[in-house]
Amino acid sequence: MKSFLIFFSFVFLINIINSCNFKRFEQKKYFCESNKLNMELIDILETRSIKKSYLTIKGKEYLANIDTINNKEINLTFNEINIKINLDNNEISATNNKNIYFLNCEKSNFNI
Repeated sequence: MKSFLIFFSFVFLINIINSCNFKRFEQKKYFCESNKLNMELIDILETRSIKKSYLTIKGKEYLANIDTINNKEINLTFNEINIKINLDNNEISATNNKNIYFLNCEKSNFNI
């Protein structure tokens, strides 16, 4: 009986540790191919308290607003450009006025 309690406690402890998120910092970078919006890089930085995003357009870096960020998608805005990043399939779409653009970008992810 005592060995069963020890085993159960051990399994319970492992489940608690696996469900905790110990990630302190995450950076997602999307290196984009040539496109009509001249967007070269989408850079998203996340800590527990700070979330920032930057867009590189024609070699210049601009701060973009993060509208929503969750496990499924990220929504950003910069001037009149709305950017939606689907995290399930890494599809990136940008809307500007009535136009929609699909961006081909390569993802790079860094976690601490």
